[in-house]
Amino acid sequence: MEYNIIQKKPMQIMGVELRTSLQNAPTDIAPFWRDFYRDNIQEKIPNQKTGEVLGLYCEYESDHTGPYTLVAGCEVTLVGDVPNGFVVKHLPAAKYAVFEVSGEFPHKLMEAWEWIWEGHLKRTFAGDFEVYPLGFHPNDNPDLLLYIAID
Repeated sequence: MEYNIIQKKPMQIMGVELRTSLQNAPTDIAPFWRDFYRDNIQEKIPNQKTGEVLGLYCEYESDHTGPYTLVAGCEVTLVGDVPNGFVVKHLPAAKYAVFEVSGEFPHKLMEAWEWIWEGHLKRTFAGDFEVYPLGFHPNDNPDLLLYIAID
């Protein structure tokens, strides 16, 4: 699987969070994202940097098999008042393997994750994230980016 290596500056992500695990993800994540869009969470996030939606995977208890936190939200330029029920996660500057995921959603995204879970990268588990394009709709089979923090 092809990817590029880049260095990113620190980021601040504001959104709503879900604590889950690889085992529970199949039943937890789809309803979580459905609620994010149904409740117009993105519209409630102040100071958005680009308006792109991010799915941030962070606070890994161990590795990809243990519990972790998923934040659905946006990168923000300034953390002022945080809306009730929202969180802010700070990602340090890091090196990332960046995958361009195209084609049938979510199947192509899952293929990328499965390749990553097979251990092809030396991951740091500092925070990984998916970037969904403006106007994202899953039926459009959008192109998205997947950033995996690496050593």
